[in-house]
Amino acid sequence: MRKGVTLILIGAIGILVALAVADALRPNSTSTTAASPPAPTSTTKPEPPTLLGTLRDEAISGFVVYSDQDCRLHSLLLPRMVDHVVRDEGGTDIIRCRFVIDGGRIMPEQKAGAASNLEVRDGEIVSGDRIVLTQDDLVRAARRHPNIFRTDRSIRLGIRVTGLASFGVRNPVVAMEINGPHLGPQFLIALFDGHRVRAVAASFRGPYRNLFVSNDGALIGAEDGTVVTRTGRTIDPPQGLPASRAIAFSPDDRWVVRVNGVSTYLVGPPEGARPARIIRLPIPARDLVWEPATSATSVGPPIRR
Repeated sequence: MRKGVTLILIGAIGILVALAVADALRPNSTSTTAASPPAPTSTTKPEPPTLLGTLRDEAISGFVVYSDQDCRLHSLLLPRMVDHVVRDEGGTDIIRCRFVIDGGRIMPEQKAGAASNLEVRDGEIVSGDRIVLTQDDLVRAARRHPNIFRTDRSIRLGIRVTGLASFGVRNPVVAMEINGPHLGPQFLIALFDGHRVRAVAASFRGPYRNLFVSNDGALIGAEDGTVVTRTGRTIDPPQGLPASRAIAFSPDDRWVVRVNGVSTYLVGPPEGARPARIIRLPIPARDLVWEPATSATSVGPPIRR
């Protein structure tokens, strides 16, 4: 009898062990399905933007007439970058190292900026026979330079005008180099309202030269790439760009164009904390004029000899 009970206990234990093993091997109904491996990501890098694509995206257009390193005139259509040498009626290349376009004609004179009929005569700024600014006016502006402001007013200052422009009949703009005893050359742009000095801007890099006004008359540019507003605020050229030998504004005044004989740089205005946008064109220009593209100029140079 005891032997039979023992066999029954052994059998019951065996059944319990079998049930435990089966339960352990049963899939967990609450477990989540294993995650499938992530889909492979594409390793193809986006194509870098092309120059033509960038010009189109920025809506940069117009006709650029420029002189190359050999002083031959070219016409360049933007944004297509179609470049042609400008020739006269006899097929001869037109040679101009520095030039302006006046009334559709190429003129050989060096750019006089937007000074209109302003000129320097006997240390004064004149328009014809009318004195616009006296020597005292210029000295008064010169003494507002930060390096001269606190100097002895009995010190005599020498002033050399390096550029002239105008925001209007009563608003001449004068770039000057200032010298004096124990004083190295100092550089200044002065904006006048009549004979009153309205604002000044000092340069610690070098002289302001060849001033000219933008197409809408709201800005003045200097050869080094500095831009001056009507209020006297200056926008300095970006650091790191080569020194320029000529400057222009795009027809819509969104871009300052700088050339250094090797490349041409389009410099956009800084936006907030972001630096100025720079687009480099492989154009070895010595001088240039940028005209808007129209239906008449889109098929050929907008100039006559």
